[in-house]
Amino acid sequence: MLNKGEAADDDHLDFTPVDDEITFRSAVENGTETNGTSINGRNLNGRNLNGRNLNGTELGAGNGRVNGALTTQVHLNGTPLSNIQIINGSLLSAYDGSSTKIGAQLANTIYQLNFDPLTNGGVDLTFKILSVVQSGVQSNVYFHTVHQMDDDGNFETLCRDGAGNPTQAIALPGTWDPETAIRQPGTGKFTWACRGAALAKAVEWGYEPWVDADAHEAAMRMIRADYCGDGVTHTSNGNPIDISDKWGKQTPDTNWGIEAKWGPDGAVCLNTPRKLWWSRSSIWCAASLPYCTNDGLANGTPNNNPSQYGGLLMTQVVPNSNPSAY
Repeated sequence: MLNKGEAADDDHLDFTPVDDEITFRSAVENGTETNGTSINGRNLNGRNLNGRNLNGTELGAGNGRVNGALTTQVHLNGTPLSNIQIINGSLLSAYDGSSTKIGAQLANTIYQLNFDPLTNGGVDLTFKILSVVQSGVQSNVYFHTVHQMDDDGNFETLCRDGAGNPTQAIALPGTWDPETAIRQPGTGKFTWACRGAALAKAVEWGYEPWVDADAHEAAMRMIRADYCGDGVTHTSNGNPIDISDKWGKQTPDTNWGIEAKWGPDGAVCLNTPRKLWWSRSSIWCAASLPYCTNDGLANGTPNNNPSQYGGLLMTQVVPNSNPSAY
């Protein structure tokens, strides 16, 4: 991981610029959308994995996750590209017939992507990579500015944040079920994870799926308050959460009460949910979950170890009924 202002050792290979913005924090905002991408102004998934960010409830940020398989119709300034793949984390590479292009060298690439997260036939959509920037704090994370062709043949921003402003995307290997948020097996597929939505937030908080798929899945469930691991969120966008984990990547910033501990299938223990709209008893899986206490009982002594009950991450919150963060 890079310090602020430092460049990765391999910058000279493709001249990809570095984004020095620090985005790794402990007390952070959760969300409801899983991804946050917009296709022709409509929500492809019905619920955003990232906005309700995989921090909340919906699978697409503001509108839908884009994941699927590349077709053969890919070109850079008129030159056909082949052997497109993700290397070094989230870095795209492709072969132009004479050399391999990576990172910023792929700016202006136009390609078709079959939007088909569940292998049901899908639909071909046309996209363009405008620019590529390397994270200033994670050397294997790359931010792509991606546009999508609309019905009139014009390119428009693919990803937007919760305020509707254009944002970037991270290329993640694999796809996620738009309903359950479960990662789908398969080769030759990838997902554009929009920054600000759950899939990308989990990466930027240090839980990269190419390093530890379970940690990334657990973080996605945590961000969206998906206690039962079934894709159902129990939060609102912008609700503050204080996160920590078994590895010490993140440690508590507050003395807030423990909400839950998390694994790839959802919560492994649960106290009071972060949003009081949902009582513990209203969450169907809660009856089978222990409390996050030494003895697992409601009135027990709080246990501050994120790895209790096999957990990977832990959230501390101030339970509230606010419609948004503040």
